[in-house]
Amino acid sequence: MRLIAFGGDERMSGALAAARARGWETLHVRTREEAQDPVGADAVLLPWPRSFEKETLLGGELGRAQTLSAIPVCRAALIGNDVRAQEVPQAGMAVLPGRDETFLLKNAVLTAEGALFAAHAKTGRALAGRSCLVTGFGRIGRALAARLTAMEAFVVVCARSEAQMRLAHDMGAHPVPMHALTAACAQAELVFNTVPARVLGEEALSALAGHAQLIELASAPYGADPELAQRLGVPMAIESGLPGRFAPVDAGAALFEALECAMNAEQGGKQHGGA
Repeated sequence: MRLIAFGGDERMSGALAAARARGWETLHVRTREEAQDPVGADAVLLPWPRSFEKETLLGGELGRAQTLSAIPVCRAALIGNDVRAQEVPQAGMAVLPGRDETFLLKNAVLTAEGALFAAHAKTGRALAGRSCLVTGFGRIGRALAARLTAMEAFVVVCARSEAQMRLAHDMGAHPVPMHALTAACAQAELVFNTVPARVLGEEALSALAGHAQLIELASAPYGADPELAQRLGVPMAIESGLPGRFAPVDAGAALFEALECAMNAEQGGKQHGGA
């Protein structure tokens, strides 16, 4: 089996190392020269979650059109969210990690671990005994709350649904509804936001001012306005995209596993259909 990776950051090294550990032959293409003579491959890996920045391959010098045309005929291509499956017709199937629950859970764990590291780095303090607020209780919120409670922090979870609040309670956290967010902020020393929407408005940020560190884990537009947080004196560390920065080798291995699992499932489906 042969895997070609195009561009990318350190996650690509992790993905290629994981492939080699599984007995795959690998090639990493980053320059125009390396893309001149595309060679055969069973699978192709493009950078994730985005493959391009301003029409240039992330982590490489190739343009979008040149990159996509350099992809050889292959069984599968893992693509970023900014690439449409129709743009890689030479691939038997397009693999979208954002639709793979196993991958998303692994990514959430890496994000949670990175968030704890960021909290230590920003505050210079241990988490045990500290009052921590987690806003949102999706995959990342759950992974984070589980780790914070295990580290004996006092954890408050702001969640939208009764089911989420019950789950947070069972985990050992203290659940509160979203409408009680400002009151929760007044008691927090650390806030970990996982909601990619402006849930932390001026009232909530004012309640944090002077005593709390905000760790932002969501993608833009973030849970709070960075300019407003600065104006109100709330230190806001934007830490979105943590897996690729905190644990790129593991994040890359998770990408390869998502690709390999999709290929195995597709092959299994063909065999079952032909049986």
